[in-house]
Amino acid sequence: MQASGNAAPREIWVDQDGGWEDIAALAIVLRCPDLRVTGVSLTPGIAQPQTARERYGQLSDDLYLRDLALSEKIPDAAHLLVTGPLTRAARLIAQGRRPRSITWMGGAIDTAGNSGAAAEWNAAADPRALATVLQSGVDFTICPLDLTNQFPSRQALPLSGASPSARSIAAAYQESQRYLWDELAAASLAAPALFERRPALLRAHRDGRLTRIEGTKRNATVLHACEQSGFLALLRSSLRY
Repeated sequence: MQASGNAAPREIWVDQDGGWEDIAALAIVLRCPDLRVTGVSLTPGIAQPQTARERYGQLSDDLYLRDLALSEKIPDAAHLLVTGPLTRAARLIAQGRRPRSITWMGGAIDTAGNSGAAAEWNAAADPRALATVLQSGVDFTICPLDLTNQFPSRQALPLSGASPSARSIAAAYQESQRYLWDELAAASLAAPALFERRPALLRAHRDGRLTRIEGTKRNATVLHACEQSGFLALLRSSLRY
């Protein structure tokens, strides 16, 4: 992939929970010349910790990531891409080590959730952390189910990657009720021009539901739409390894 011409890559830290969607999202940002991934951490979530470590190890081997071991030492003022629960991001805020920005896949605003009646899975896994981030004033971008529900994973098939992790991602994409969740969040950093964004004032409920609040202030930016052909081209290119 060719760089956009930016003077220097934007440094980001990825906090993820080990699903194949997380691994695909990592591939997007790792292979983007306009981004530099300075670290990767694991937060308990969709995958068992050992499974999450094994999947990251597989991707690391496939992409020859010799100097990017998993770590919990997130630097201060980092730009975070979070593709699991917001637990670790909220902990940083509580410690007075505010991230510079957080881009998160999670939440359901004007659509049904996928964990219980109304909440999205990552939001329901740690609703207190979501509330902490919304109240913090950190630059917070949300990639909600409202957007990801428009992108079933089978749209991305066929994939041409021949490595073990790319083949595993392609197999996962054949599952019914799977969408391109974390991949869209990652793409919003790798190719921001593909996305339409809207400011919002949101409240997090105890069960992880998100609702809009009337008012003039804003505590989040919501990814509202994405140009389909450009996104799918980026995804397929990122997974061709």
